[in-house]
Amino acid sequence: MPRKKASKRKKITLFIGIILLVCFILFGSMILIFPKKIYQIESRTENIKEERKKDEEGYKTFAWLRVQGTKIDTPIIGYERNDVETKVSKKDFLWNIITKEKLYNKVNIMGHNIMNLSKNPEIGLDYFERFEELMAFIYPDFVKENKYIQYTIDGKDYLYKIFAVGFEERYDLKLYKDNNYTKKELKSYIKKAKKNSLFEFDIDVDENDKIITLITCTRMFGKENSSIEFKVDARMVRKNERLHNYQVEETDNYKEIEKIMKGDEVGNEKA
Repeated sequence: MPRKKASKRKKITLFIGIILLVCFILFGSMILIFPKKIYQIESRTENIKEERKKDEEGYKTFAWLRVQGTKIDTPIIGYERNDVETKVSKKDFLWNIITKEKLYNKVNIMGHNIMNLSKNPEIGLDYFERFEELMAFIYPDFVKENKYIQYTIDGKDYLYKIFAVGFEERYDLKLYKDNNYTKKELKSYIKKAKKNSLFEFDIDVDENDKIITLITCTRMFGKENSSIEFKVDARMVRKNERLHNYQVEETDNYKEIEKIMKGDEVGNEKA
């Protein structure tokens, strides 16, 4: 009898082991077939309609922006005149010098950074408004986990993948157009953005893509270099393209930023 019981026990143990192995294989297959959602679009078309009710003379709410990993979930206004400063009653907003509800192949969105100007930017503080949290993209660990930007305009929600993070002189930023770029202009912009980027992103981007650029001020290079702006570039997710947490590596440009954050006396030139 003891031998029979031991044999039966072995069979049960073997059966349970087989069942667990099958479950493990099926679970692994489910992960491959149905990967974890990297970003979930939440429509902001109704938010735009509600914000428009607060608009005043001189500006118009025409779009909305969400940035993964941040509290940036904010209306975008367009100024009807760019030769005067228009007083805006909204507490938090981003802007562009356009008012047309139209998706261009190059979108430039500006926002203030008033409370996050140190050489070691903070992340996620409660009092941050507008574009303070954009500075979180200076940190490799943050960038590796947050790579998607949602832009809502003309009744549609569009998703973009970040492909470059870097700095630009304010003078050069003023040369940016506020409408469609030619393919030659877009190719040139992409090449420069990738060359100056602090990180190399493992995604393809070319002149046939649609690009969005988020821009804010910084004091990373000191007050004497306050004309340098911080920016994040992303390209629209292509048709049937999978959303995934693609790889990111630091470039040589990041070495100077590391020195600045450690307090070294460098950084008179932009990255």
